[in-house]
Amino acid sequence: MSATEAAGFRTADDVPEDLRVDLAGLLLSLADNKRLLGMRYAEWLLGAPTLEAGIACSAMAQDEWGHSRILYAMLKDFGKDPGQLEHEREAEQYLSIELLDGPPAEWSGLVALNFLLDTALSVQIESLKESRFEPLHYKVRKILEEERFHFEHGRGWLARLAQTPAGLKSLGGALTPVWQSCLQWFGAPDGGLIARLSEAGISDAGPDELRARWLSRVGPMVTEAGLGLAESDDGSAWRSIIDPDWSKWDSARRRSGDGAVNAETLAAVRGDKNRAMLMD
Repeated sequence: MSATEAAGFRTADDVPEDLRVDLAGLLLSLADNKRLLGMRYAEWLLGAPTLEAGIACSAMAQDEWGHSRILYAMLKDFGKDPGQLEHEREAEQYLSIELLDGPPAEWSGLVALNFLLDTALSVQIESLKESRFEPLHYKVRKILEEERFHFEHGRGWLARLAQTPAGLKSLGGALTPVWQSCLQWFGAPDGGLIARLSEAGISDAGPDELRARWLSRVGPMVTEAGLGLAESDDGSAWRSIIDPDWSKWDSARRRSGDGAVNAETLAAVRGDKNRAMLMD
C-alpha cells in the first residue's frame, strides 16, 4: 500500500464507494448485535441467580444500548437514517448473529453470550482502533473502555458455574453452539467484507487473525473450566477443536441460516409499544 493509499479518511465521503458500503455494513452489524445483546442482558435483570448479577446485567444492557446508538448515529454520514435503523426495520433486515434471535433459556446461556459473543464483538471493534477511517478512533476507545467489565463478568461466571458437575454440564450445552457461531461471525477465510476492510486498512486484521485473537482470549479460560473446545501446544497459539461450518453462512447478513429475530424481540428493540403510546 502506497503512502497515498494509506492516507486516512476524515469523513465517510472520503471513503471509496465500495469500501463505504462494506464499512457501513460492518458498523450496522456491530450496532445490531449490540442492540440485541443489550436486550438479552436486560431480560435477566430479575432472573439472574444473584442480586449482584442482576445489577451487572442492567449495567451491561445500558452499555450495549449506548454503544449501538453511537454506531447507528455514525451511519448518518453514510446516508442512513438512524431513526429508521433503530425503529422501523423488519426482522430480516437486521445484521445480527443467529444466537440473538431469541432469549437464552438458562443462565448458562447468557453466560455463554456474555463471555464468548460479547468478547467477539470487542475483538472486532479493537481491530478498528487505528482505522484509516479516522472518526472511529475516539468512539472505539470509548466503547472498549466500557467493555472491560463485561469480559470480567463473563469470565467470573464461567469459572463459578464450572465448579459443580451440574453447572459444568449446563455450560457445556450452552457454550458449544455459541462457540460455533462466534467462529463463523468473523467471516469466511476466503474473502468477504472483513477481508476487504482489512486489505484497505479500515480494520487491522482479516477473519482468520480475528478468530485467532478471540481464541487467545477465551481459549485459556474455557479449557481451564474443563470444556473441550480449544487447545494449545505451548499456551500461546490457541486453536478450536471445532471447525466452522460454512454450509449455511450468509455473508450479506453475517449470520448462519435463514432465520431472523423473533417477533417479541423485534417489537422490544424497535420500541413499538412506546411509540404506540405516544401516537395520537
